[in-house]
Amino acid sequence: MEVQKKKSGHIKNLPDDILLDILSRLPVESVLDCKLVCKKLQKLLHDRRSFFANMHASRQLNQLYGKGADKLDTSLLFGCTTGDTWHVSLFYGGLYNDKINTDGKYEFKKTLKKVRHPPMHHDLPQQYMVGSCNGLVCLGRNHHHRVDPIYIYNPVTGEYINLPKLIIPKESTYPRIARGFGYVSSTNEYKVVRIFYPGHDTTGQVQVYTLGSGCGWRTKSTSFPRVNLDVPASFVDGSLYWFYRSDVYAYDLAKEEMRTVPSPSPCHIYALGSSINDKFDLVVLRGKLCFFHQTLKAPDMEIWSLKKTDMNESWCKDFCIVNEKEKRGARADCFWPLTITKNGEIIFTKENETIHCYDPKTTTWKEIVAEDPDFDLASIWVNSHVNTFVSLKTLGKKSSCRTKMMGRLDVVRELSLMFESQY
Repeated sequence: MEVQKKKSGHIKNLPDDILLDILSRLPVESVLDCKLVCKKLQKLLHDRRSFFANMHASRQLNQLYGKGADKLDTSLLFGCTTGDTWHVSLFYGGLYNDKINTDGKYEFKKTLKKVRHPPMHHDLPQQYMVGSCNGLVCLGRNHHHRVDPIYIYNPVTGEYINLPKLIIPKESTYPRIARGFGYVSSTNEYKVVRIFYPGHDTTGQVQVYTLGSGCGWRTKSTSFPRVNLDVPASFVDGSLYWFYRSDVYAYDLAKEEMRTVPSPSPCHIYALGSSINDKFDLVVLRGKLCFFHQTLKAPDMEIWSLKKTDMNESWCKDFCIVNEKEKRGARADCFWPLTITKNGEIIFTKENETIHCYDPKTTTWKEIVAEDPDFDLASIWVNSHVNTFVSLKTLGKKSSCRTKMMGRLDVVRELSLMFESQY
């Protein structure tokens, strides 16, 4: 009687809906491991993959952007060249909910997991990662010396699609491309935006690609002002943001309209020409649009975040950072903010070569990624990333598939014991 009661209470006897609910609360990597445990789980996750993918993505996004999001750990997606060639590869730097190890060196060989991805251009190094949104990654290829966003890829499912390449008119004197990638939650649509500038001093032509619409690239009638073409747009709250000199522009993905955003205070100093060597740009930190201003004098950097109310938008200074170890000279090393960890530390790249951690509580710096002879960090790009099972097929796209990231054997063995039975 006792044996029968124990057997009936085994986890394998739970209803399918409850099992799916439990699995939807696990990190993606653990779910992949579960599929290797037994035929029951493999079949369940396969048969209900669309339903489960939506449930799992919804839970992760609620964690990422809901209450307590500041307590989540951060994952990073690295793009860098390897070996003696300029061949670009993607690497996944840590599992979802894993803590960035700031207690020691972040060793590439032991930590990074290579991601199989569509072919990427391997000429001069540029920012090929257009953006990462809800687990989907938008990649680009070099096109007339500018990056054209033409791939959408999910590293977990292995699915990817090719977007039509931009056709450059013959009369273009100095073609340039700005790009961005984002998501419209109200319609569950993913959109790629590219802005084509045919000449050096011309306004841009906006083109929008909606995944699954079957409409291809749609050209909008509204022209777009000049923006910084070196980095992709920052995506926050349904809008793509670009910055140029003292101007901030937003493109609402739902309305497909452009608007201007009030400039942060440091921009007015820059506009007067008194800080010509200063560095400015937009980043996304902890789900908020931020503006960093690096100077040649103390404080070395200020980070401002955009605050929104029903009436207006304004910028608030969040951090004043001083790096006592930096040498004062005509040119300061460029620090680019990447993300804020669970413990409130700020992760930076330095000159796209190393990665550093700054603790605002103790005002101390630490190098956590040093140069590695096997990884050419002179062309490193890092994006915040969260793995999901969002499927390009369910979005209405015919996709190709590459090999997926594999799971961890230690978790498989542990879960196998839980499901040890006739399956």
